Amino acid sequence: MLEPMYRGEAPMAGKAVIYGNFVQRLGFNSGGFPQDIRLLNLNTNEIVAFRVKPTFKSAKESPFCYSIDPGEYAIADYYWTQSKWYGGTMNTEPIFKNKDALGTERFTLRLYADTVYYTGTWHFDTEQVFFSDEKRSLDSALTKKYKKLTLEKAITRLPN
Repeated sequence: MLEPMYRGEAPMAGKAVIYGNFVQRLGFNSGGFPQDIRLLNLNTNEIVAFRVKPTFKSAKESPFCYSIDPGEYAIADYYWTQSKWYGGTMNTEPIFKNKDALGTERFTLRLYADTVYYTGTWHFDTEQVFFSDEKRSLDSALTKKYKKLTLEKAITRLPN
């Protein structure tokens, strides 16, 4: 599990930083359960996960900011729990570029050390996942929290 960047924390040397906004698949049906994205490092075949919806939060959108090893990553899957009256049903949904196709092409991100990346708004609220650029508004909302990241200089790199 990746460790989130904390308020006022400086980036670690040799690491990349990714930040963005996540729009979850479920609204209030998610209950207090967390939701995660798992990435496959295409260089090392290691899988890393990061939390895109915190536990006990019900907001449809959640900003995220994580320190990550440099490398090329593919979005492997979306892990979420649908709240039920008796608990929850866990779901792992593989993520591909085109749900209608039989191909297995994944969204990828190439990240370099000592670089901050804005990775977009991740729209997982629709059948077909997509990413949009809303950097200006997210930067405005996060600048005070992440003072040492110089968000205005971050490179925009949406998964493609």
